[in-house]
Amino acid sequence: MSSSSSAPLVVQTALVRASSPSDDSPLRRAELRLQELLTELDSLDSELDSLGLSLERFARTYEDALSDAFAEIARSERLLRRLRSLQDTAAALIRHLEQLDSESPPLPPGDAPALTSGDATDELHEETADDADTHASDFDDAAFPEDEDALEDEAEPTEEEEEELPPEREDEAKALKRLHRRLARLLHPDLAQSEEERERLDALMAQVNVAYEAGDRTTLELIDARVGTGDTSTPLSDEERLAHLERRLQTLSTAARSLRQQREGLRATATARLYEEALRREAEGRDYLVETRTELDEELHSLAQDARARMRHLERAARTLASLRNKRMSTLAPTGKGRKLRAFDPVLESPLVRQGLLRLERQRATPTARELARHLEDAATHEPWQVALTLMAYFAEAAGRPPPGLDSTERWSERYELLRELDMPEAPSFDEALTRLPRHLEPGLRVQKKEVRFGLQLRELELLAAVPLALQRANVAELGRSVLAVLGPQEQCRNCGEEVLLVHLLRTRGLDELNGMLCPLCTHVQKSYWLYSKSEGQEALLPHSRRLGMVAEQVVRLAGTSVGFQMLPEERSSLTASKLMQRFVDLYLTAYGVEVEPAHLRLVQGDKPLAPEAPVRKGLVKLELAPEAELSEREVLELLRSRIERRFRPDSTG
Repeated sequence: MSSSSSAPLVVQTALVRASSPSDDSPLRRAELRLQELLTELDSLDSELDSLGLSLERFARTYEDALSDAFAEIARSERLLRRLRSLQDTAAALIRHLEQLDSESPPLPPGDAPALTSGDATDELHEETADDADTHASDFDDAAFPEDEDALEDEAEPTEEEEEELPPEREDEAKALKRLHRRLARLLHPDLAQSEEERERLDALMAQVNVAYEAGDRTTLELIDARVGTGDTSTPLSDEERLAHLERRLQTLSTAARSLRQQREGLRATATARLYEEALRREAEGRDYLVETRTELDEELHSLAQDARARMRHLERAARTLASLRNKRMSTLAPTGKGRKLRAFDPVLESPLVRQGLLRLERQRATPTARELARHLEDAATHEPWQVALTLMAYFAEAAGRPPPGLDSTERWSERYELLRELDMPEAPSFDEALTRLPRHLEPGLRVQKKEVRFGLQLRELELLAAVPLALQRANVAELGRSVLAVLGPQEQCRNCGEEVLLVHLLRTRGLDELNGMLCPLCTHVQKSYWLYSKSEGQEALLPHSRRLGMVAEQVVRLAGTSVGFQMLPEERSSLTASKLMQRFVDLYLTAYGVEVEPAHLRLVQGDKPLAPEAPVRKGLVKLELAPEAELSEREVLELLRSRIERRFRPDSTG
């Protein structure tokens, strides 16, 4: 390798530095500054990774611990917006009715002022149950990458990926390796076409290896640039190296500035502020998440109390509206033809007040109602509390005057919580349930005959037809029985001494109609009474109680006339002939002074007389009088009818 190797040696000496820079030369200062920037970039990268991972872990812990509370607060605030809107509407209606009451003549419909509370009405009606799942958050999503793996340590890139990495963010060791691999591919001796070319590539590769071992990235980059242009004959001057270093310093300075900005931006996020607060409290021996959850629970309690107060206010406002409306509607304006025109009803004109149930039995179920009926059937298994609230809303409206268990917000809460304790242990509390109402339910105002009522109700009148359809299904019917069982007045039974919710039934009907309130435990009759007007309240729900099997009835035929005796299912299962006969004697013969010896009475079922202790099977039973009785069945029937009629005409002597 004497003369043939001289050319590569010349090339080798041409590509190395002519002299080493002095300690205070510009080139040396640039190299030191480069090392400082590289160290700072490594530190910034590590700091960003560490801070990002810490904030990500904190965010997940924060979300797991507090997201439910934030969601509940958001739903509570939505409920309060609805209640405030109803309050504004009720107040506007009251002011308007008071103004109309002082005016003469009454304002025509076209002159009535707007009574809604602004565009909030439409917004509130468009909200759905799915919206309740959203919640307020203090996190700045921009502080975290969308990809959870973005904050993990990067895996070593492939050779193709290495070339695409931004040089200002590239790790120094990875950059040296990338350049070394690239030059090794370009200068590999196997690529030589001649022996002279092989020796030249060997010499260049030797320089590359020396620079790589020394960590001299500048030399590697300059060799790479020259190899790319085909210029490998001139030596690397200090000026050339300095120019290259200055360009790289400028690039790295920009990268460092960008990383510092990212760090400060990350520190300024809401998540970082919460994290710093958590660290501060941890240093004081406190738990930030536990304390925050306590604060949120207190806020939820306050919001629930606010909602309860507003609902009580709306109940009073509804009564005031009913009084003013009835006074207004009683004013009739005469027309030119002598007829009378009913006054304009501003209450029903309000979009936040709907018509109440009047004649549900005449309404055909719409497709929407049938869809709701199917939903209730499914929800009875998965979300029974939603079905229970729907049934309570339906019964409150179907009763005309709400039954005792639903006549106020506090009663609603008490009876719902009782249902939850007995049948729905996994259901939310009443206050929470109000914030998570299904789409078909809402707190609202409605007009029912002469009354204006506030309470939980089905959003649209047509949806009420869905409930009787749903009650035909076994799982919904079971919930229906549970709901009806908690709607009666609460009293202490005079017989067994227990505090119970009384059950209503008709002790007898046919000849007479006597209502009774019974203890569900011992069947003691707490109260008997007649109604001289259309049934409302708990009495109006009796048909539902009968259809759902909560009340049984035994029919007795007297002289071709049927007389019914209603009782609780437990009583019916143990009913004997003597017990049934005693009911007839107590409620008719003794009550109306018809003197017939009990020994002259007998009950017949299936053409066979019943012994006193014989059980009464399902089916019709006849009441017959013995031949020795002074009165016939027909005479006893007519005597009872005349004396029952006399009760309605106290002055009658017949």
